[in-house]
Amino acid sequence: MILQISTFVIFTLGWSYYKVQMFLNKKQPKVAVVYSCLMGLCMILGSLLFAHVHISITAPVRFIFEPIGKIILKQ
Repeated sequence: MILQISTFVIFTLGWSYYKVQMFLNKKQPKVAVVYSCLMGLCMILGSLLFAHVHISITAPVRFIFEPIGKIILKQ
């Protein structure tokens, strides 16, 4: 499992570095930053999935939309 995770991280870092360099050569620094952030998030989530860690996506969504729902119901 550790070998899978480390291979995934090394491959993802290599690919991200290659793509970011392409974006920077094309004078697109904002795209490079957004791409780096998204790939960092994908690396973290992918590593957790390889480690068989249960990831709940409903908690962040509930955290965002629950206060909005309460405000609507009060009216």
